Amino acid sequence: MNMLRSLRRSVLIVFAALVPVVIACDSATEPPPGLVGTWNATSLVVGGVDLMDDGMTLRFTFSANGEYSYTVANDFLDFCDPGPNCSDSGDFTATSSQITFDPGEDFEETFSYTVTGSTLSISAVIDGFNFAFTFEKQ
Repeated sequence: MNMLRSLRRSVLIVFAALVPVVIACDSATEPPPGLVGTWNATSLVVGGVDLMDDGMTLRFTFSANGEYSYTVANDFLDFCDPGPNCSDSGDFTATSSQITFDPGEDFEETFSYTVTGSTLSISAVIDGFNFAFTFEKQ
C-alpha cells in the first residue's frame, strides 16, 4: 500500500513539473508562416546603391523553429569578416511586421518587413543609412 501511495506521489510530482513545460511550449510564438522558407536577394539597396548590381549574392533561410541561416558571396556589406564569402546562423523572432535577429544578444537587430506573395521586403535605418532588401522565395 505504501508503494502505491509513493508511486502516485511520484506521478503527481512528475505531472506537476511537466505542466509549466507544456504550457510554455504551447504559448511559444511561431514565425508567421509566410516568412518561413528560403529567400534569395534580388535587391540590396544601402544608401541608394544596389549591391546586387556589383555581383553580391545573399540567401536567407527562416525555419519554423525560430532559427535562421544565411550565405553570402562577393560580400559588399560587411556580412563576412574576413570575406568575401561566408555563412552564419542564429535565432530570430518575428511578429507580422518586425523581425529580430539574435534576440537577447549584444548584436540584436530589429527590422521592419512585409511578405507579399513570394516577395519579402526588409527595411531599416542603421547608422544613418537606409537599408532596403528585396528577396524572392526559392
